[in-house]
Amino acid sequence: MKTLTYACVVFFAVVTAAVPSWLSAQTPAPSLAKELAATFQRAATEIVDVAEVMPADKYGFKPTPEISSFGDQLVHVAGITQRFIDAAKGTKTEAAHHDAMAKPEIIGLLKKTFQGAQEMITPLTDAQLLEPVKFPFGDRTVTRATFWQGPLYQIRNHHGQLVVYLRMNGIVPPTTARR
Repeated sequence: MKTLTYACVVFFAVVTAAVPSWLSAQTPAPSLAKELAATFQRAATEIVDVAEVMPADKYGFKPTPEISSFGDQLVHVAGITQRFIDAAKGTKTEAAHHDAMAKPEIIGLLKKTFQGAQEMITPLTDAQLLEPVKFPFGDRTVTRATFWQGPLYQIRNHHGQLVVYLRMNGIVPPTTARR
């Protein structure tokens, strides 16, 4: 009986010691850089979906005269994202203006701009996200992670506003329609 008890204790000790290493081998540590890239991609896709579902004749829609039109909001999001891309590259791009753009051009601008940002975000490592960089607004230095939260915040903020524009026009937002 002592031998059986001893064998069980040894068996459970070995299994208990092996399980944590087995679990960690199955579940790699999450990467902040990969999570940031995936979050940015989701946000970009969701706002492009909003842009695509709004009819072209509603791109000039404003809930009240004092605020930006649907199209202006989208061009603004592309412009602010481009400003972050330019700051990261050390370049400057001329801002687009909605008045001269139709729905297909605005959607093309959004896709091109978001692809440019994604190309800059995707190769980043966790270590690079901790590096200090100059923020494009104000005179301050932030981590690269905080830097790239800037356009992500803008995309999410305007997505929420544009969902209201859709609802006011009787359109179910794509994120709701997918549920």
